Amino acid sequence: MTLPNDDLDALRIFPGPDHLLYRLPSRTEPDGHRLDDLVRHWADACGLLEDASAHKRLGDAAVGDLITSCYPGLRPDRAAPLAGWISWLFVIDDYYDRLDVRGEEYPDTLTEEIIDALPVEPRGHIRHHEAPLARELARLWRHIAPQLSRWWRMRFATHVAHFLTAFRYERMHRREGLPPGLRAYAELRRASSSVTACLDLLEYATGREVPSLLHETRQLRTMFGKATDVVAWVNDVVSLRKELGIGDTNNGIVVVRRELGLDTQGAIDHVYRAVDRDIEEFLDAEAELWRMCEHWNGVTDAEQSALALLSDGMKAWMRGNLDWSVRANRYAA
Repeated sequence: MTLPNDDLDALRIFPGPDHLLYRLPSRTEPDGHRLDDLVRHWADACGLLEDASAHKRLGDAAVGDLITSCYPGLRPDRAAPLAGWISWLFVIDDYYDRLDVRGEEYPDTLTEEIIDALPVEPRGHIRHHEAPLARELARLWRHIAPQLSRWWRMRFATHVAHFLTAFRYERMHRREGLPPGLRAYAELRRASSSVTACLDLLEYATGREVPSLLHETRQLRTMFGKATDVVAWVNDVVSLRKELGIGDTNNGIVVVRRELGLDTQGAIDHVYRAVDRDIEEFLDAEAELWRMCEHWNGVTDAEQSALALLSDGMKAWMRGNLDWSVRANRYAA
């Protein structure tokens, strides 16, 4: 697919210098290369990469850079499973993107098997999974799940199920040659981005879980939703050239352009203004949450510390996703 009357190379893909994204803390850590070593070890051990091009795509994703940018406070003993999860995400995203290229049907049984690889109670009988993607996720889950509460495991498994289900809708839109309307797309994008599950893993990374009751507050739900939207929509902008090059219409810029009657640069600018508002709403909700906690008897210092780590992690994801996108070759056209 191409968009008429646009020089894609001339587009301003990144936000201007006054954008709120740049006021969020930027992280640079020395551990990126060590994490890249973990990713290479994972790739060699899991057997999911079919050929040299698959290895190159994973290398272009710069997983170590993404993790160090987006997971502040990562415990060293939890780095390998987290690197495996992020790598698995890129592999399965590429797998579903290439179904049409290979002329294959949507694999319903694979989706079900992957969801079954995330039992809420991970201990006990270990089920054998035929599909390599499911088998590898089950292995990662056995490292991650026992460290967290049952409620967290239910939430994470639900977010992964949403992510996998979204692939079916995206493929329908791709085959029809048109994405959904703007409202429908915004809802679908929260799931298809996989950001929700990645934000869940902030608590695994630090080893500090926020109580479920605090997770259900309006303020924290707003923060979680706005952080998800910021990452997902920025990703749509930075991946635009690549996706247009392969004819993929599942991109928010395409949706905004068509629905609002804008040219492509106008649609990009519109999205970045929306991202700016989302960050403002995130920060307002964060301030309100802290004011509420001051008057919430029984919220312990440890719980407030876990909450602060989660909030910092969500801000790291919003900024780190942009920084990583500048440096990585994942979306090179």
